[in-house]
Amino acid sequence: MFQLTDIPRLLPEILLLVLALLVLGSDILERWGRTPEAQLERVKSSASLTAIGLGMVLVVALLQSGYLYQLPETAPVNFFTNIIRNLQSGGPGGDPIIGVFATDHLTMIARLLIIGAALVTSLLCLDIRPNAHPGEFYALIIFATLGMCLMVGANELLLAYLAIELTSIPLYLLAGYFRNDPRSAEAGLKYFLFGAISSAILLYGMSLAFGAALNAVGGATNFNDLTRFDRIGAFTGSSGGLLTLAMLFIVAGMGYKLAVVPFHGWSPDVYEGSPTPITAFISTASKAAGFILLFRLLTETFPAMAGAPTLNEEAGGWTAVLAVLALLTVVIGNLAALPQTNVKRLLAYSSIAHAGFVLLGLLAWAAAQPFDREQGLIALLYYLIIYSLTNLGAFGALALIGQQTGGDDLDHLRGLSRRNLPLALLFTVCILSLAGIPPLGGFFAKFYIFMAGWQSGATWLVVIAVVMTIVSLYYYLRLLKAMFIEPARDEAPVSMPRGIGAALTIAVIGVLVLGIFPNLILSVLERV
Repeated sequence: MFQLTDIPRLLPEILLLVLALLVLGSDILERWGRTPEAQLERVKSSASLTAIGLGMVLVVALLQSGYLYQLPETAPVNFFTNIIRNLQSGGPGGDPIIGVFATDHLTMIARLLIIGAALVTSLLCLDIRPNAHPGEFYALIIFATLGMCLMVGANELLLAYLAIELTSIPLYLLAGYFRNDPRSAEAGLKYFLFGAISSAILLYGMSLAFGAALNAVGGATNFNDLTRFDRIGAFTGSSGGLLTLAMLFIVAGMGYKLAVVPFHGWSPDVYEGSPTPITAFISTASKAAGFILLFRLLTETFPAMAGAPTLNEEAGGWTAVLAVLALLTVVIGNLAALPQTNVKRLLAYSSIAHAGFVLLGLLAWAAAQPFDREQGLIALLYYLIIYSLTNLGAFGALALIGQQTGGDDLDHLRGLSRRNLPLALLFTVCILSLAGIPPLGGFFAKFYIFMAGWQSGATWLVVIAVVMTIVSLYYYLRLLKAMFIEPARDEAPVSMPRGIGAALTIAVIGVLVLGIFPNLILSVLERV
């Protein structure tokens, strides 16, 4: 039963809902000006409201988690300490709220990542001019953020599905938001069609899991109940077969959401056609939420079916399925990126390849020692944090280049260092981090994820992943060659607006600091 004491535990989600309604209502409270200057001012006011609101929600979530500051029990009683004490009363721990929403350390860390990514995205959108009503554009970003926060804490099948839909529907609209642009309209339609198919597959898998539980123990949709039944061997005979089929459908449905091979067909077209800041949001926050939900689904619903991703007779279970998907994703993602001339499509295939790397962290659940499993989860979270910062910076720089040069092909990068050296340097840091060059965060993220895969027994997969990392250097270095060596296609300088400059600075500082001093974040991730 829901209690009033549960409200602080849901405070970030409640604040996101209030903020989304407030931003949406800003279109009603203000008139849309007819002059271009008035329209731009209106857009900036909606964007500023979104950015400030998300910043406040991020501060609340950070104080609530206690990672930045833990209020001592002996602290004096005053107005500020009472606020912090009330916030931290909803911190990590306790049973899931009404049995469906967990507020553990995993949820807290994922919340901070997702809200932070939404904040950076809103900064990238400061100079984007939506169609007629800017409030709805930014409200959709916040609604999607709310859905992702519910995804990472979902502890029940129905809530997980509803959270996925709350995330997906705003993203469909955002991908096709500029409907007068054929590429954006195509991106929105393809994203919707593939998303609808994946939702149907995922829901069918969940229904099979419920059917298996109904046949064996009278029905269950709660992760904890399914875990208990799975571990005591309640699923046998036809129920066991149903559960295996459910696992395969759930992996396939989530595979579409995460754009892992062979479920990746929508990704390059959607990434290319969507507004570039929205592409950054889809490739980071959405993927992070999806991977964390997949982790919960597999490790909490099918723990006894983990199996092993090895190449001997012990192979089997969902880790073996993920190992095959990781192999296909890493190889095809990197090889498909090699001939690309459009930078957004190139980064789309790069994102596909990185999804294969993240799957290595899930394979650690097959390790014999609990310590190795914990390290696998830590490696997965560290990779998602670094990858999100890096991709937000890379797509943010590309958004600015597209605005200033009129395109996002490789030719538009030519001579960028002579047109705006700081922008070229910021973009370079993000590219080198994606390539895994030390001492940037991308190097240590890959190192930790490879170690997790090695401990799981998937030595063969780690070796292939390392080889593909070397292959990826070719297409990443093509971007640097265009920016620093090739002659400029235009000598006009490229200006950097404050919003995009702030977003890029935040992303690059995060990549540098968390790469050089990884213990700053690893000490927090170890609490999971």
